[in-house]
Amino acid sequence: MKKLVLAFSFSLAAAAAGAQTIIRDTVSVGATSGTGVTYPNQVWYSLANDEQGRADRTEWDIAFDLKSFYSGVQLNHPAGVTLWKYPKNDLGNGWSTVDTAGLSTWTAHYNSDTNWALGAIGVASNLNNSNLDWGVYNGTTHVVTGDSMFIIRLGNGAFKKFAIESLIGGVYTFKYADLNGTNPQTAKIDKASYTDKNFAYFNLTTNKAMDREPAAANWDLVFTQYSANLGIWYPVTGVLQNRGVQAVRVSKLNDLATNVDYASKTFRSEINTLGYNWKSLSGSTYKVNDSELHFVRTAAGDIWKVVFTGFGGASTGNFIFTRQKLYTRPVTTGIGQTAAPFAFVVYPNPSSGNDVQLIADLTGNTASVQIDITDMSGRAVRQMNAGAIGGLQRIAVPAAGLAPGNYFVRMHSGPGVATQRLVIR
Repeated sequence: MKKLVLAFSFSLAAAAAGAQTIIRDTVSVGATSGTGVTYPNQVWYSLANDEQGRADRTEWDIAFDLKSFYSGVQLNHPAGVTLWKYPKNDLGNGWSTVDTAGLSTWTAHYNSDTNWALGAIGVASNLNNSNLDWGVYNGTTHVVTGDSMFIIRLGNGAFKKFAIESLIGGVYTFKYADLNGTNPQTAKIDKASYTDKNFAYFNLTTNKAMDREPAAANWDLVFTQYSANLGIWYPVTGVLQNRGVQAVRVSKLNDLATNVDYASKTFRSEINTLGYNWKSLSGSTYKVNDSELHFVRTAAGDIWKVVFTGFGGASTGNFIFTRQKLYTRPVTTGIGQTAAPFAFVVYPNPSSGNDVQLIADLTGNTASVQIDITDMSGRAVRQMNAGAIGGLQRIAVPAAGLAPGNYFVRMHSGPGVATQRLVIR
């Protein structure tokens, strides 16, 4: 990722952030159940609006990707679901003659713990534009035709052979059966039935599709058990980010309570940036790193500070933490102007007649950025071109010498315009 080279003093970052009240919260994924299942729930969470949904994490086996071009399939590894790609034959020649001799030497496939697009089925594609691991994409017809088969061991120990036959017009068609061909099933998942979700889930024992998630736009984090790559794949309990949510972990802090310096940090897209290892097991209890925080940038561009303060382990399943909103991405438009795909704040504001700084979130911007300061009549009194810049930026704007009064600072890029008021004293 592009390094954000921005150095702010604490006072600048705090003033620009407009930090809000610290909220103390607890999310519980549940105590060990009567059947011995630890951390039995998944909880989807919004930093702005708290818990958005929860579901039994053991109720599904596979989940079809609804958003990514690569059309991977996630497996419920913590529930005991394991998958191998069948190495002895392709789908056309091998479905009726499955031979699992030597399976213990085959390489099991796991979901990526850094990228939702790479499921246990799909991770071997290495984001290839035509080979999706389970099938081949035709760039002319936009159809994916299945050419591979897989062996799945369910959480109850049963084995299934499995194949995705096609993805046509947003509809997955797949089949599965016992290894000897008994109990054959063919099913479909239509992406159109889950337009606002990331995944469509399926249970291979009950033969039922499942709509488990809240709308993707409504949550930022999911508290859950998942498999992490620790040299070997191992189930851990932690926090994963939604698509479009970025985060950064900041460690070894002496000013944990007051630190709001997100602007000098490199935000990351890996979904396990918050992850599980902000805690460690000490004897029979968990200890939380007390010099560590996370800054989280939501898909909407708001920035939050998250500090974990406790973890209850399997006896409660409680994640204890604080959250504080540091920055709200503004959206301001004028008559006839297009809402900008970026946002900024001005500091200091009011100003004593010196130059000002803009802290701008230009994530995704590709056009040249023009900055104007105008008086209340609309007359430009300062202008500058910042060039084609992106990401989180600090921009010095010449405001020194302006007469006391009210002004507008306008940022233009392509058709988009964002505006903030500036007061000169």
